[in-house]
Amino acid sequence: MSGGSKPLDVGNGAACASFGVDGSWLSIGGLHSAHGFVELNGLPVFDEAWRGDPVATRRYRGWMTEDRFAFLRLQLPGRPSPAAPNPLRPRWPLSSPTLIGEVEAWADERGCVQRHRLSIPPGTDGPTDLTLRFHGRLDRPALAEITEVNPPASTRARTQLAANGDELRVVATALPASVLLTVRCDPPVPLNWRLTDDGAELAMVWPNASQLTVEVVGQLDGAPTPARLPSATLDAPIVIDPRALFVPDELRANLEGIIARALAYVRGCTALSLTAGERAILTDHRVLPLSWTRDAYYQALLLLSTGLEADTALVESHLRWLWLRNERPDGRWLRSHHANGKRKDLTFQIDQQLYPLLELADWWRATGSLPPAIDWTPLVDVAWDAALRAVDPSTGLVATAETAADDPVTRPFVLASQIVFWYTATRLVELVEAGMLRLDADTLAALADRSRRAVAAYLADSGGWAYATDARGQRQRYHDANDLPTALAPLWGYCSSDDPAWQITMRDGLSPSNAGYFAGPYGGLGSLHTEGAWPLGDVQAWIFASLAKRTEDAESAVTRLCRIALDDGMLPEAYDPETGLVSARHWFAWPGAILGALLLLDGRRLLRHRLHVGG
Repeated sequence: MSGGSKPLDVGNGAACASFGVDGSWLSIGGLHSAHGFVELNGLPVFDEAWRGDPVATRRYRGWMTEDRFAFLRLQLPGRPSPAAPNPLRPRWPLSSPTLIGEVEAWADERGCVQRHRLSIPPGTDGPTDLTLRFHGRLDRPALAEITEVNPPASTRARTQLAANGDELRVVATALPASVLLTVRCDPPVPLNWRLTDDGAELAMVWPNASQLTVEVVGQLDGAPTPARLPSATLDAPIVIDPRALFVPDELRANLEGIIARALAYVRGCTALSLTAGERAILTDHRVLPLSWTRDAYYQALLLLSTGLEADTALVESHLRWLWLRNERPDGRWLRSHHANGKRKDLTFQIDQQLYPLLELADWWRATGSLPPAIDWTPLVDVAWDAALRAVDPSTGLVATAETAADDPVTRPFVLASQIVFWYTATRLVELVEAGMLRLDADTLAALADRSRRAVAAYLADSGGWAYATDARGQRQRYHDANDLPTALAPLWGYCSSDDPAWQITMRDGLSPSNAGYFAGPYGGLGSLHTEGAWPLGDVQAWIFASLAKRTEDAESAVTRLCRIALDDGMLPEAYDPETGLVSARHWFAWPGAILGALLLLDGRRLLRHRLHVGG
């Protein structure tokens, strides 16, 4: 893994935090009943003049990774240097002329914790004092998007500090929200926070001892205490043994590391408790802590793919949040929702209307039932009816206002949306036939059949399928890294892996002739939404090559994924095709989630069953 370094993340399912590569504390955040998500960080306020400016937005996102914007730092004679992290308990070694030791961070039932273990090397004069410095603010994140639709209004929150011995309370009364930072030392040291003009500091006199441990606990006020995942879940080894998908033996350990990071990130930092029995699943915990049902679906699939009871329970709590908490007066999930269930971006993407139905169907396949104490038939009926309102009566094609890249469509009938619609209808038939829903299976099957025939009639193009059409003769030639359903079509049973139309579509989409392909030593499929190669594009290339029995191409794709993975195992949104370094969004749960889900399901011989391979 050589895609570069990034902050390291920990979470307990209620609070989540990031730490800089030098061991400084960058952020701590969690869900909020009024604002969705709040975060304590050391970033400057996002200038509202930057809204809608992709360059400014990406620059601000980049600041989130920089140590200089930490809100808490222990001033030491030497600075920690980065090391290869453990996904669940990152550590940073420390070595200087006067100190040796390490910094570590984790999350437990108390919140997020940082511990500095410091020792004075024999024969040296150790430091006489240390200082813990605070400079930060507590607010709802900026939630700045590349394609702005409904940016949130400023909260006008102001951060206030209250010091009391070893405790520093950070308060934003306008939200309201607060974070309590508590410091402990071993051996004990007198501790008294002191407020300064630009924050606070806590001076510690080094005791008459060769070693000192400084521990800081961050607790987000009001954050629920989630049920702690059992050690059997957290410690379950990641072992992959794929059959349908090709993985070189020498890369299995690398991929297992990527999956372990993806699981730890979802369990701790994106699948967050709102109330008992309800969890949101966010796209990430820093850049855009919002819920896209698309991103959440693939994270839920990753959890279900482990086969562990605790992970299945997390998905059940997400289904309750998704179906019972989300604001949907017209039955529609929109582009994004806040973590409290309120609507954020008020535009309609048809696939995001369909993914909650698929997640429910996946949970049934994993458990043989639907979440109890809920009459699912009327809920599904309302959601499905909202999807049917997007079906064009004259063609049978389903329309969307935006692509899966969150960009406005130039032609409303997108291929990937048709595939998701077909797949959802067939999965609902399964639920009806299993006695889980009181819907008309024949009507659902007829809709699925009409949808497939509409693709053949209106999207057929040069032997393959067009990206999108207006159904009046205009077709768009393009393929995007976000359009994962097109690559998954054989695994979903939409077509066979030797279907000429699918093979031509994927081959052209993964070639330099596609405007979404970015050439270079690390070149590959990306998106015009954010230029550069995307790990999601590499996942598509790997799926296509594996199913088409193009072993060399499959090995190339999975090798690239391992090379561009960041040092903690996370896959970013996009990377530079020349260097392989991150060019957009260090935090992005989706690519690691789908990669892990496919590998775990294939390893458990469930890929054909869960993803409905075959006609």
